[in-house]
Amino acid sequence: MKHDRTDFDAGALRRMYAHASSLPTLRDKYAGVPDDGGELSLGDMPVLTKDELAGALDDLVAAARARSIGAYLYGSGGTTSKPKLSVVPTGMFVSAVRREWNPLAPDDMLVNFYSTGQLWSSHNFFNMLAHESGSVVLPLGSVEGDELGEWLEVMERLGVTALNATPSQIAQLLEYCDNTGRKPPAIDKLLWTGEKYGDRAAALTRSMLPGVKTYGVYGSTETWVIGGNGPDCALDVFHVLPYQHVELIDGVVLVTNTDPDCLNPILRYQVGDRGEFVACPCGRAEPGLRVLGRADTQVKFVSVLVAPAELGEIARRITGVQDVQLAFRNHARPDEALQVRLLVQPGADPAAVAGLVRHELLTEVYRLRAVVNRAPRALEVTVVDRLAVNSRTGKTPLYLSEDQ
Repeated sequence: MKHDRTDFDAGALRRMYAHASSLPTLRDKYAGVPDDGGELSLGDMPVLTKDELAGALDDLVAAARARSIGAYLYGSGGTTSKPKLSVVPTGMFVSAVRREWNPLAPDDMLVNFYSTGQLWSSHNFFNMLAHESGSVVLPLGSVEGDELGEWLEVMERLGVTALNATPSQIAQLLEYCDNTGRKPPAIDKLLWTGEKYGDRAAALTRSMLPGVKTYGVYGSTETWVIGGNGPDCALDVFHVLPYQHVELIDGVVLVTNTDPDCLNPILRYQVGDRGEFVACPCGRAEPGLRVLGRADTQVKFVSVLVAPAELGEIARRITGVQDVQLAFRNHARPDEALQVRLLVQPGADPAAVAGLVRHELLTEVYRLRAVVNRAPRALEVTVVDRLAVNSRTGKTPLYLSEDQ
């Protein structure tokens, strides 16, 4: 099933194909596309994978330097030795986004809760969104623990009207208010992205901010914003923006970005999610895209996209590690955590091995250190006597999903 538009720009397809096929690392991939100089067919284009896009980074940087629109390099995952970087125009498509998803007004004051460091993209996006909207923005960055109380006082004094954060951050802030007896900020709007709006975050929002309007965006660092939703929409349904074209092939989301400023070759790009087209409660005539979860081997952990295989590889490199298993706990809740369980070799010092594994994970895995600095209990490395085994298959899975 495809989310087809009658106004899909054939010229944009020709432009994206020319861009993708001109990159040396992708030239062979597009060599078989039937092209007689006439109109191209989207269905004739091969699917572009994450690994293929990541492998074209040097070519993309060179192509961006040859243009005059400016670009950011943002991180989308991987490790420090094998980072996955994305090339995004400095305008970040904000003007095109605002034509369809425009939550801020000139008299709004937005508190930007997204982290500022390590090539994270969301912080800059929301600053730009506020700028283009004529709003005032407090680019606070991520705040945790005891600092929250002080910053809540600042927000109250400044009269903030809007806040942007991940659903996990929203839940943490509201739980802090609930546990300390404080009133949450008197905001009218919550802007969010980065992960599913989990049940706990939704329940806290309903109980502690009953009149707040929620505005979410869905996308990736490679595709940028694919779609958005508003106060009358379902939290897991997003309306695809006009410059994006979405297909569902066996439930897997493919995206083609038709904006002329797009620097990545987003041509039938496999985002890594599963989805379906559904009617949205907001009443819009066209269907919305409901995101159903991951379609690849990556896992969203505290708003960071990680590959369990990479985590396991890093742990197994440490001398003394015999085997490893990952337990992801309480997904999309404020107390979300990852427990890395190790079997150590006879004679190895368990505490020393666990300490080395923790150090290497925080050093190697993109953005993980920033997450754990904010929430130290989000990562636990522990030595165990045995790993969990699937009772039906007898196999030892690399990772488990557990709720407490």
